[in-house]
Amino acid sequence: MLLRAFKLEGSGIMTTDDAVEVTNDATNSAIESVQTVTSFFHLPTWFGRLVFIIIAIVVVLIAVKLVNKAFRHTIDTMSAVGNTSVTLISFIRYVVLTGIYFIGGVVIVSSIPGASDSLTAVLASGGIVAVIVGFAAQDTLGNVAGGVMILFFKPFVIGDFVRYTDVTGTIEEITLRHTVIRTPENKRIIIPNGTINGGVLENANYGDKRICEFFNVGITYESDMEKAIEILRDEVMKQPLHVDVRTPENVAKEPEVKVEVVELADSAVVIRAWLWAEDQASASALKFALNRSVKNRFDAEGIEFAYPHVTVTK
Repeated sequence: MLLRAFKLEGSGIMTTDDAVEVTNDATNSAIESVQTVTSFFHLPTWFGRLVFIIIAIVVVLIAVKLVNKAFRHTIDTMSAVGNTSVTLISFIRYVVLTGIYFIGGVVIVSSIPGASDSLTAVLASGGIVAVIVGFAAQDTLGNVAGGVMILFFKPFVIGDFVRYTDVTGTIEEITLRHTVIRTPENKRIIIPNGTINGGVLENANYGDKRICEFFNVGITYESDMEKAIEILRDEVMKQPLHVDVRTPENVAKEPEVKVEVVELADSAVVIRAWLWAEDQASASALKFALNRSVKNRFDAEGIEFAYPHVTVTK
């Protein structure tokens, strides 16, 4: 079996026959090992075996509950302090749970007279089962391999704010098979690891977690442009979520908030402020707060916003 596994790993291609053969060997080995252990319990009657199966199910459920509780407590604690190893712990959690379910299933099957032989016969029968196992093995192994690559190279970790194709949100969970993204609408987008690992992904927290957002305001050509620029800069600096990203060497050379005229449009002078915040959530909150404060300040200072309008003449 080990030689066959090395052969498959070297070729990089798994056919349906190979998948079935490896599955048969692994299942037979597991069942034989469990049967060797459970034989010491001496379960000669159906009643004794039934009791043993019930006990096995209870033990598996308790073990799963305890493992989940322990891992979730560890993950929550590590997330609270910003430890990036939380991704590894989350991944290990699913490996451990998979092992518990597999061992529990083999124990239960091996305790049923004739079940282990029937299972082996079904796996060795080929046909439709061979096709299903073959294709499932390729997809599953591809996603597991993608998860390992994500875990090893860390293009993103749990808690990162990412954009993948048309999906934007926070990485909430990384399992053996898929990655879960929580959107700002509190919806969960589930993406297979093989897919997201092979795609182009924007990670706002990779390296520097600080976020820069553009804040554009369109004013009329009749308004005082220089005054509007100073008001916009002043309003940004008043916000507690604003972050000064200037280096000590540039403090005397550059303004705290960069504000420029970025476009002379058909009916508006477009002014842009560069907003810096600690993270994506703070950047969004900063932008929302400015919408209110800039509107109130411009109204008070006589700066007119540009907006589309139609003049009808007769």
